[in-house]
Amino acid sequence: MDRQPKYQTVISWVQEMIRAGELKEGDRLPSENELCRRFSLSRQTVRHALEILEAQQMVVKVQGSGTYVGDGGKDKERPSYKNIAVISTYFDYYIFPPTLHGIETVLSKAGYTTRLAFTNDSVHHEKTILKMILERDDVDGIIVEPAKSAMPNPNLELYRALLQRKIPVLFFNASYPQLGQPCVRIDDALAAEKVTDVLIDAGHTNIAAILNAEDGQGHLRYTGYLRAMWKHHLRTDARRTILLDSDMVQDLKTVAPYIMQCLEGVTGVVCYNDELASQLLEVLEGRGIRVPEDLSVVGIDDANIAMIKDLSSIPHPKEALGRKAAENLLQMIRDPSFDGNYLFDAQPVLRGSVKRLESGSVLK
Repeated sequence: MDRQPKYQTVISWVQEMIRAGELKEGDRLPSENELCRRFSLSRQTVRHALEILEAQQMVVKVQGSGTYVGDGGKDKERPSYKNIAVISTYFDYYIFPPTLHGIETVLSKAGYTTRLAFTNDSVHHEKTILKMILERDDVDGIIVEPAKSAMPNPNLELYRALLQRKIPVLFFNASYPQLGQPCVRIDDALAAEKVTDVLIDAGHTNIAAILNAEDGQGHLRYTGYLRAMWKHHLRTDARRTILLDSDMVQDLKTVAPYIMQCLEGVTGVVCYNDELASQLLEVLEGRGIRVPEDLSVVGIDDANIAMIKDLSSIPHPKEALGRKAAENLLQMIRDPSFDGNYLFDAQPVLRGSVKRLESGSVLK
């Protein structure tokens, strides 16, 4: 399932025209006004698309003259090193091992060596890794999970430097939207909407959400939670939208009193992911609150911990996402105009953590 932003329509059209030979190096693109009319888009949206194309070196803007197909419109030979850099926030727990295994399997089969690096969700570590890649300049492409993707990032110029060298960059799980680079991920908003619907369909109306405020997935999952609540005309308020930083998400007990205060009067909780949901179950158990008898809880990702804790969740693609990310990057190497974006859809998995309010039975 692939949803693309409006500006991508212009980007895809220009890329296709170049690929088909309808636009050649030095050709002038239609004006911004003409593109607005052609695609029924605002000037701001068209301008954003052209800025992304310029960052990708597909086009060149000439002051007072227009926008022209530039050197990026032609395939310039870059040496093949048979190396792919893979940058992940974490490695050895949760959903990361199968995702990285999927990436490595596809790259290895295609004859590429995988160079793994880990940021621990730190932009400082990300900066060090990107500088090293630029200094060595011996990779054919990069697959990367951004660090704290919802926060201002100081490393965007390093990514732009990589793109200027015609090194394709593909993000997974989340991206830095300022770069306009493709991303392979689950449809986070839809996933959160679906697990919130599970609670609503079981009769819950007083539903809270506990989310990570520092990454793009958290923001999208917040959108999905709101979408589900609003389509059922249910009330949301700031107290029931619990936004945490990454350190709090890693150790929920540090903010347990605050969490419990926010959950007063709530019968259902949507958790940012299964790891956070598992921690919440421990906090609740320590206070004698039973799940699902007293409080229903749903997570996202369907990690192993969800099966162990009998937690209702929705699956992250894990290894399939890793394979798709690697496949798309390889296609981007072969064809720089290829759109590497991909969205995975999924359906909730019901276990023993949600109670039907009317009957009191467990929803499975």
